[in-house]
Amino acid sequence: MERMTKIDFSFNIFLTYLFFLPILSMWGWKVFVGFSFGFVFSEIGWLLLGEDVEKFKNGKRRAILIGFFKRYLLFSILLLMSFLIMSVEGFFSAFLGLEILSLTLFVSPDLVRDKGG
Repeated sequence: MERMTKIDFSFNIFLTYLFFLPILSMWGWKVFVGFSFGFVFSEIGWLLLGEDVEKFKNGKRRAILIGFFKRYLLFSILLLMSFLIMSVEGFFSAFLGLEILSLTLFVSPDLVRDKGG
């Protein structure tokens, strides 16, 4: 019988954040703060995505589309805010922080199933 492993992607995102934080903090406070904002918004986006999936499972078919626009608006606000407050350095580091979500979800698809006996 195949055993399933529950993966906490939120924890994986946090571990990825801890890996990149010391590396990016060497370039200054704007990169550090922008990356941290990107990470926080990435976590919020992950939580919103989980809520949308639950709504979709319960029969609300438009939840995915509406959720996409909510996350897109949230990420747009973050990128605009980081560009206006911290200039180009903060913008690029915030974008990198947002991409942690994609990195965590798509780099390790084998974590979803435990292939052990």
